[in-house]
Amino acid sequence: MTNDFNFKFNDTIAVVSGGFQGIGKAIISQLISSGCKVYTIDPKFPNTLDDKFTVNKNVIRYSGYTSNSDDMENLFQYIYSKESRVDFLVNNAGIYFYKDIENSSLQDFNNIVSANILGEFNMTKYCTKLLKNSTHPSIVNIASVSGQRTEEGHTLYSTTKGATLAFTKALAADFGKYKIRVNSVSPGNIKTPMNDLDIEAQSKIKGRSFAETEKEYSSESILRRRGTADEVASVVLFLLSSASNYINGEDIIIDGGLYLV
Repeated sequence: MTNDFNFKFNDTIAVVSGGFQGIGKAIISQLISSGCKVYTIDPKFPNTLDDKFTVNKNVIRYSGYTSNSDDMENLFQYIYSKESRVDFLVNNAGIYFYKDIENSSLQDFNNIVSANILGEFNMTKYCTKLLKNSTHPSIVNIASVSGQRTEEGHTLYSTTKGATLAFTKALAADFGKYKIRVNSVSPGNIKTPMNDLDIEAQSKIKGRSFAETEKEYSSESILRRRGTADEVASVVLFLLSSASNYINGEDIIIDGGLYLV
């Protein structure tokens, strides 16, 4: 599926975390197609011992972690040296695992909090001064329907995504004086590598095949299918665009009706 809205982001600049695959990759693809220049960070991007950056015409990739202070410093010092403003920030980076609380370790907790919460904090903190220089700044945080409608085995993941929803509203209140809008989206069962990990984990625990669990996943949505990364990305672009100028501090659920049943 392609972006049928044809958003125009000519001469705009975005920073997107977690851009290697899935939803982040789809967001970057649609932004670039709409005329936007994108900086993105992901530990899965290739790097050499001498350089963690891969620079192309419209996208600059940095291999690193949003939870790592050295990576944040390196990335944003580079952006500060190149740009006087940033128009859009998308906090997409995150991790997932399927464990109940009894089988979750302190290291599990620290890892998921670092990736899903500390990373959002770092990206936003470093990006704020550049967003304040934009005439149309907007932040979109990628939450999850799991932050609102949880299930067995999602204790830590749901906790962090609930935090993202709260972080979004708190930022909207803080940044109103700068005219920086802050919203979030909550995807449901989306065809991404991370969502596939969830299906694989549940399949193993329940003694089912991947296909059986995926079919069950699809049946939970009123539309009886999993969504696509592009369907999430198009909503993110809407929230970044001037078409959503009076939407602030809100969350849009993208789950095909999963939350309703």
